[in-house]
Amino acid sequence: MKHIFGDIKRAVFSRSFLIAFLGMALCLCIGAFSDALSVFRMEERAVLYGYHRELLLNALGSDIILFAVPILAAIPYTTAFTDDVKSGYLKPYLTRTSVSRYILGKGIDAAVSGGLALVLGIVTALGVFFLVFAPIEVYGEYAVKSLIPDILLRLVLFFLSGALWASVGLLASSLTQNVYLAYAAPFIFYYVLIILQERYFRTTFMLNPKNYLTMEGAWPLQGKSAALTLLMLVVILQLVFYMTAQTELRDDKRQKRHYFAQNLSQKRLAKRIERAKPKKGKKIPGLYGLSQVAAVVRYNFRMWRGNVRIVLTFALAFILCFLLSDKAASFAYDMGTAMQAFEPFVWTFGDANSVLLISLLLVLLFADIPFLGAGVPYYLVRMKRSTWAWGQLVYLILATLIYMVFILIATTLICMQNSFIGNMWSETAAILGYSGAGKAVALPALVKTLEMSRPYQCAETIFLLMLLYTLVLALLMLLFKLLRGKSAGVVAAFGFSLYGLLLNPQLIKQMFNLPDELMYKANVAVGWLSPLNQATYHMHNFGYDLLPRLWQTYGIFAALIILLMIGILLAIRKYNFMFLGTEQS
Repeated sequence: MKHIFGDIKRAVFSRSFLIAFLGMALCLCIGAFSDALSVFRMEERAVLYGYHRELLLNALGSDIILFAVPILAAIPYTTAFTDDVKSGYLKPYLTRTSVSRYILGKGIDAAVSGGLALVLGIVTALGVFFLVFAPIEVYGEYAVKSLIPDILLRLVLFFLSGALWASVGLLASSLTQNVYLAYAAPFIFYYVLIILQERYFRTTFMLNPKNYLTMEGAWPLQGKSAALTLLMLVVILQLVFYMTAQTELRDDKRQKRHYFAQNLSQKRLAKRIERAKPKKGKKIPGLYGLSQVAAVVRYNFRMWRGNVRIVLTFALAFILCFLLSDKAASFAYDMGTAMQAFEPFVWTFGDANSVLLISLLLVLLFADIPFLGAGVPYYLVRMKRSTWAWGQLVYLILATLIYMVFILIATTLICMQNSFIGNMWSETAAILGYSGAGKAVALPALVKTLEMSRPYQCAETIFLLMLLYTLVLALLMLLFKLLRGKSAGVVAAFGFSLYGLLLNPQLIKQMFNLPDELMYKANVAVGWLSPLNQATYHMHNFGYDLLPRLWQTYGIFAALIILLMIGILLAIRKYNFMFLGTEQS
């Protein structure tokens, strides 16, 4: 038990634990901000006794808390096992204890630290609420129900929930030996379960992890069965981690796996080098150059194998599609109407904010472009720099196309349960467009979209606009990476996105207090100056305003893409290659 308490101490007094529990307290304060602000706007600042406890319970059910729980729980100690294995710290540690005790300690410590971070954050927020609202709380005419039992039950639920998602992260990282999955797997699994329950198994409330924290549904024993279920799931995950870690720590298996992976990597690299060698006989210059470009593209796509970052990008994109399309799907479900298959894509990505959010994931997808693995030097000595650069450009275009096709398919599949494939607008679209309900639920269902196009043609246009915009973003990131380094590429991508976000007509109206008469001019100016707005379908001229027409937008994006490609081909001439010496993962 001594080493278990020692690891708990190591976890609790770490910087990551401090970030997790302060993050929980901050999220609670943000979740309670609206209710707290309404109190301070009252003429007589007086609330009933115990209001700070009621405020805490309301904040615990807010969206930001339910969104943050799997993220915060995974921060403190979920990477400990993988870090020990990779760093070599495990070898001297195991001389002082047994393998079983070590594994048991890591599992318990990760679960306890994940749950404790959430509980301490809740207690801290409760203390803040008490200090702020206790001076203005007064007794009413009737007795106030004690909320302490409810708060204690919520503390138990959040502790077990934190332990559960920390165990998920620990298990995922131990299976893959990748620290990224320790942080991302709980969040991804959390929202996949939400998607399954809210879209396909609406009556199975126990499938939704949010219901374990809000106690929504027919829980027996007044919600206490939710705590028992969470405890059972934690125990199961801990047992699975125990068996997985025991297998991982067998020296003979680790050595064989390392030897096999090393030999396999050398064989693959030898085959790539052999393919890159000039073939004997007469070569057609143009076709030979194309084959070299194709070889570079194939090499870049091979780097996707086993790359957790690629998997995370598409997993997060799927979750983001679910979150962004939720308004359209929920509206159709509440109205009892169906949707055309591509309408969720049209309503979701006909909005500039949705285009912006989905395009930002390209920063993660292209975080390590240009790939500089062990095989790149062998390519460069057999081809021109410009040929290698064309390979990067073709790879970037194809990868962006694959990403956008995935977005289209994911958005369509998420809402497939309540959709049809005919090329005609649904009753849901008619309600959203003609009744003004689209504005009420913040969906860009405009009448001109319904009157001047069909679903397939409209989805095709929106897809092309998004593809061109994301290509500009990806090429800009690659150009600045070649000119100033990887950090500059990321900064350029976020700066480009921020530029489009700030050029918003409503934001400009609020900043400069523009009258309604000038809003039209501001709208037109933003439609021409902002690439993000040009990627938005309804921000175009359909015959009765001065906004850019679709063909003009296509021309502008094409010109930007050509200029960026020329800049990349020029920048590659002076690019200083710094090779990593090993294959990137």
